[in-house]
Amino acid sequence: MATTVKKCLKLHKLFVNELARSTRLESEGSQVLSSLSNVSQRVMGVLSYSCNTQELLLQKHFLAMEKSRGFLADILRDYQELLRHIRSFTCECVTLVDDAFIEGDDSLSVEDEMAILTFPLQLQEWMETVLAMLEHEVLRKTRLVADLEYNDTGRLSRVAKQWSSQGAMGNVDNDFVQTGLQLPQAKALPSVEDASHSKSKKKKKSKAKK
Repeated sequence: MATTVKKCLKLHKLFVNELARSTRLESEGSQVLSSLSNVSQRVMGVLSYSCNTQELLLQKHFLAMEKSRGFLADILRDYQELLRHIRSFTCECVTLVDDAFIEGDDSLSVEDEMAILTFPLQLQEWMETVLAMLEHEVLRKTRLVADLEYNDTGRLSRVAKQWSSQGAMGNVDNDFVQTGLQLPQAKALPSVEDASHSKSKKKKKSKAKK
């Protein structure tokens, strides 16, 4: 049982690392979209008044726009990899909890068993909820930036504003992600050794009475 908690704490650390990565990816995506939108507005603004320079301006800025779109594609691929990692950690947590219930521990009372498994159960629920949020958010982001056109400055501007998961259209509850899970206090969890020692004491007292 104590081993289960240790493994769950390790999974939590890995999971949180991926969440930090998600935050970095979102920031990078926001920067790319803002840059793409700004370049598009400048170029198209000039083109609307200077038709003769259209080809020259497009040639000058086309590479920068293509690079931005390439960066965006890389960010979306990284998001998919991030989701695979988080799904894997979540599935591993579910397996740990299931195995702990199936195997049990004869040296522990039911109360001690449940006390030890409280955190793994809460971790499982938190992971599953956060995973669902991120799956919806990555899908939204993917659809949001699909088929972007350089000359559609209005849409580029809207997409840049709607990219954040914390906006009105976002799917991530950052408060829940940050505070929805409380890590266990070391002193609050009965260890296997403590439980075994307690059980051994009870046996000795029982023998003494006989």
